Amino acid sequence: MSDPGPREQQAAGDPSEGRRPPLYPRSTVRWLVALAPWSAALLLAAVARATPGAVEGLYSRGLYPLVASAVGQLGRGWAVLTGSTLRSGRFLSLSEAGLIAVAVGGGLALHRAWIRGGAAAVARLSLAVSGSGALAFLLLWGLNYSRLPLAVSLDLEPTGASVEELDQVAEILEAQLLVDLVGLDFAGLSKEPAEAVQVAQDAWREAGERTPALGPDAGVVVRPVLSGVIVSAGISGVFSPFTQEAHVAGHLPRPDLLFTACHELAHARGWAREDEANYLAWRVGSRASNHQLRAAARLLALGHVLGALGRADRAALVARLDGLDPRIQAALEDRARFWDRERSPTASRAASAVNDAYLRSQGQDGVASYGRMVDLLVAEWRAADERLPAGDPR
Repeated sequence: MSDPGPREQQAAGDPSEGRRPPLYPRSTVRWLVALAPWSAALLLAAVARATPGAVEGLYSRGLYPLVASAVGQLGRGWAVLTGSTLRSGRFLSLSEAGLIAVAVGGGLALHRAWIRGGAAAVARLSLAVSGSGALAFLLLWGLNYSRLPLAVSLDLEPTGASVEELDQVAEILEAQLLVDLVGLDFAGLSKEPAEAVQVAQDAWREAGERTPALGPDAGVVVRPVLSGVIVSAGISGVFSPFTQEAHVAGHLPRPDLLFTACHELAHARGWAREDEANYLAWRVGSRASNHQLRAAARLLALGHVLGALGRADRAALVARLDGLDPRIQAALEDRARFWDRERSPTASRAASAVNDAYLRSQGQDGVASYGRMVDLLVAEWRAADERLPAGDPR
């Protein structure tokens, strides 16, 4: 067969002729798709931080209760199916099982991406998956970081606390705690973690009925299989917004167990900031009908107040500790011995650094935000007790 002539070549034409070149190279499109979830997440976070009032009304009090209810069904169903509550703690929580599945599936997907497209494909997949996770985190719970402060909902004015205020509040907490400690032994670990968690859940329901602004009934408390690991890192509880599971280490001292359960349930109700969750753990616990929970809430709150007093005036702290009732001193020392024994300095420092970075990424003052609950606590006492002067903010 002879080669086609010029006229035949023109009739046959070049397959590439007549086609418009793509607007963007295929690789560019792939990168844009990979970056899209992160772009959406960052834009949503920026808008949310700029409009806390809208977040409060549209999300925290509007969409979030519906999301928490729907997602919570998964966590509760898994807990019932596997027994991953504090009653046993022998099975993985849904979050723990999910992390294992993500790790295995993610490893296989990254390996496949490496074979097909090398480092660029791995980078694109990592960006797409992590960005999707960040966007899901915001929509499921994370936008609550941008809601109006809890103080606005409760009509409090946390303007800081003077040394005199801190000392007076410590005195009040000690007097109340002495009443709660009558006939109560807090020594040792909690022997009935499931019952303790039920106490915390009941207290939150009571608080929600008294103050609807505290948010919807949400979350399920579970005992992670790796309780010992998180305690060694200096952590007593972790909330998972992807499953509405409040993970609480089951072998904590009873005061810590009760307070931590209240703290993590505050997160489940949409209060993301750590100072607000700590304050709510005290507020809910100290108003509970159960005297053990009242004592636990006041004991841990007293510890935070004493810490703030020590940072403000060391001499005032020493004077307060010298006059501390022996029973309260014993309870505080029992907690300190537990954490000294169980916490690993290396793991604790690493976990604290990671947590600090995470909290700062959410607009909080790092791990220092946990102790800021004292400002809210003092603001409540200041509003309720005219004997407390306004004082100069710290």
